[in-house]
Amino acid sequence: MAVSLLSYVVIFFVFTGSYILNIIALVLPKWLTFITPVPFYTETHYGLFQLCRSFAKCRPFPSSDSNDCGEDGFCELWRGAAASMVLSVIFGAIVLLALLGTMCSARRKRANAWVTLAVLLVVYALPQVLSMGIIAYLYNSSAHFYIGTRYNVSFILCIISWCLSIFLAVALSLIALIGPPDYAYDPIG
Repeated sequence: MAVSLLSYVVIFFVFTGSYILNIIALVLPKWLTFITPVPFYTETHYGLFQLCRSFAKCRPFPSSDSNDCGEDGFCELWRGAAASMVLSVIFGAIVLLALLGTMCSARRKRANAWVTLAVLLVVYALPQVLSMGIIAYLYNSSAHFYIGTRYNVSFILCIISWCLSIFLAVALSLIALIGPPDYAYDPIG
């Protein structure tokens, strides 16, 4: 069975969208948000590297200087989630290079590249799942987040990104396994 060049091109563009969502989730400091109700309306946005308040400049988060690390294991887990997202961005660059290399290669090499690409797509998604799980765990168990704190855009973008990459890995595998066979070309003569 073979995967056509068109399939790889479609996967490349969908994955590029997923990769952009992952990068935005990494740099946008909006994983969790706490909004103080009326009369003193303020917003506090927690990012993987920064804490931003509507009335002040952003500051590094978590920081020992600001007493963010008073709770056992909080800073280590939060930094682990950030490192996991950075690792995912690195794996995403590898997937993009592998997809470009596959699209530029000969037909015979393209036919068998689906296994490697499917594995790379899953490896790209796993650190994102880990980051999402760590943030969700801290959201539910840490005293840092008050009642009323909610998930925000970056958390949702992370979920969409890893779901897309898992979907692409499954779709690529199904195309290769269920798709029509690649018939050999017999020259006339």
